[in-house]
Amino acid sequence: MKDTATQARRALKRLVLGSASIHQYLPIGLRDPQSEVSVWLHGLGAPWDVTYSNVAASTRPLTLGIGLGEELHFTTVKGARPSLQFRERQRENRLLGEMDLRPTEAIPLDGGQLFLFEPQRCKNYCVPKPWLWTRYLYFSYRQRRSRKRSQAPELQIPAGHLHCLFVFYLCPRPVALVSVADANLINIVPMDLIGPVSARCFSLALHSTSTATPLIERSRRIALSSVPSGQAALAYQLGRNHKAPCADMDHLPFATTSTAAFGLPVPQFALRVREMKIESVRTVGSYRLFLASVVEDRRLSDGLQFFLVHGFYRRLAASSKLSVAGLGS
Repeated sequence: MKDTATQARRALKRLVLGSASIHQYLPIGLRDPQSEVSVWLHGLGAPWDVTYSNVAASTRPLTLGIGLGEELHFTTVKGARPSLQFRERQRENRLLGEMDLRPTEAIPLDGGQLFLFEPQRCKNYCVPKPWLWTRYLYFSYRQRRSRKRSQAPELQIPAGHLHCLFVFYLCPRPVALVSVADANLINIVPMDLIGPVSARCFSLALHSTSTATPLIERSRRIALSSVPSGQAALAYQLGRNHKAPCADMDHLPFATTSTAAFGLPVPQFALRVREMKIESVRTVGSYRLFLASVVEDRRLSDGLQFFLVHGFYRRLAASSKLSVAGLGS
């Protein structure tokens, strides 16, 4: 009887959602920096190419950061109607999605500013609208089920912001392992809310409940290791360290080496290691936003790097028969 009910649910799911399964976020392998999707800021005169200077500063509430020049005034940006467009470079600059933004703050940087925005509404053009909304309903259902079982309701994201986050991840986002040490405590955790916001400043956002957060705040030193796509499973595995007081260094699933400047343990398989000094820390929603400067940058080997992308873009790439490196079935 139980098997019959399970089969019925699966049949109903296929009927409503179709045969193709779409996951929210998928691992892919790309060269860094990625060249699949460009991101453009509109509403401030000529469009600004912000492909390599847009980040997420928090997911609850969803807050995006965009590194811009010193010449812009916050009042000018606030009086405009800024929006982001996500465009596919391989397909005649096809529009994948767009998002209206509300400016909330401007943070001075060395050589620029980090403008924070709250997404207001978004459009996703990767799949037909009726099919898109059935997926939205399904993801909402899954989130409600997860909320009932979760011990951390603060991690849940309102539907409107969740849809905007899906659009944000139409652009592949790198995943890195971040090493930190404070006194006798050492931790290595995966992070994907990361990225450059100016020529000399790097942004990292970490949930305030992560055990690595106070370590970074106290030590003010980190090492960020780029992960080869073939080691994505190991990066996922270290997600448990966000809840552990420290990493079990005697039982790590990989060999480590020490960094040149800070002596932090990093994976030997790292493609690139950047040692960073934390220059400032602030609270953005339920996250701590770290702004850092690069002290040492070493490229150790060449290869495809682990990125995350939303399943909507994966479906578009498959239906268009695009050549997207590392996108599996």
